[in-house]
Amino acid sequence: MLSKRVQSLTPSAVMALGARAQKLKDQGVDVISMSLGEPTWDTPEAICSAGIQAIREGYTKYTPASGSQKLKEAIAANTQKWMGMTVTPSQVTVSIGAKFILFSAIQSLCDPGDEVLIPTPYWVSYPSMVELAQARLVPIPTQVDEDFKLKPDTLKKYITKKSKVLIVNSPNNPSGAVFSESEWKALSEVLMEYPQLYILSDDIYNHLYFSGPMAPHLLQVCPDLKDRVLSINAVSKNYSMPGWRVGWAVGNKEIIEAMSKFQSQSVSCASSISQEASAYALVQCDKELEETRQSLMKIKDLALASFQEIPKLDVFPPQGAFYLWVGVEKLYGSSWQKGTIRSASDFVEALFHEKSVLCVPGEEFNYPGYVRIHFAIDEARLMAACSRIKDFVSSLS
Repeated sequence: MLSKRVQSLTPSAVMALGARAQKLKDQGVDVISMSLGEPTWDTPEAICSAGIQAIREGYTKYTPASGSQKLKEAIAANTQKWMGMTVTPSQVTVSIGAKFILFSAIQSLCDPGDEVLIPTPYWVSYPSMVELAQARLVPIPTQVDEDFKLKPDTLKKYITKKSKVLIVNSPNNPSGAVFSESEWKALSEVLMEYPQLYILSDDIYNHLYFSGPMAPHLLQVCPDLKDRVLSINAVSKNYSMPGWRVGWAVGNKEIIEAMSKFQSQSVSCASSISQEASAYALVQCDKELEETRQSLMKIKDLALASFQEIPKLDVFPPQGAFYLWVGVEKLYGSSWQKGTIRSASDFVEALFHEKSVLCVPGEEFNYPGYVRIHFAIDEARLMAACSRIKDFVSSLS
């Protein structure tokens, strides 16, 4: 009865884990969930007030499929301010979160059989987006001793005549790795050799960067790629607005128009109220953005120091985002009351069963041997989670 396309589709593992944690919480279990990739702090009050004001002033109708002119102008101005690029509102499209923007971009660019290159580890939803476009996913492995970053020589080995799209994500989910300007420059030299390859730059964590107000960007070092790079972002992470559902893409006008057309026949438009609040955030909330970054840096330092004290865990120091990428392979072969740990998934299951702490196994990011831990939670809960994990690791035989 169901289409083959839907039958082969797997639900988001992260969302499923979050639902599992919530179910136990509803039953009264003291679960510490470190799985969902969303900010745990509130949307800044000024942004909330802008949304409320939009309702009161009647901004409750449809907007154009590509977004309101006000928000597109704010995004264009924001792009120029932070990246030094002059763009017009016609080079911007807005929709219901960066997730759908990415989906729209892949649908607009890829034909069946086209190859989409994605360095591992990668966000769990990329493969399904590629699958739904009937394109072919080509994972490109990265190495721990290279800080989980794509290297130019490696990229070159994986590019073929069928390669159509490269997805890059910096700061990276799940590793927290960030490309430096020199690393972007080296990659850009390879990308310039292959004019058929489009780059989707997932910039959703770009202001949650621990060495400055914004992570380095490919287009800052190679503006010649501007017609082939889509810069994709949202208010979800940087402004703690995941439930407001507003994301956007900036780039080549032809691709932007195609995406807007696709959006018009699928989801229509993002919430008009959310768009008003997002425009306010982009124009008025630099102070809140920096306060968030400073607070995140403090909790990152605490999380990193605390988890590095746990024996047999290999904790990668993140350069951005709000995750710890933790190697657990040294625990393989260890026994707990219901079995033996032979994978990161086994570790996650055992930890959840024994200590009610939930994280995400690396298998979901196409990188076995690691787990992703979301550290941007209440400090007391963070320390409680760390204590529970330390006790669990100590209990293994």
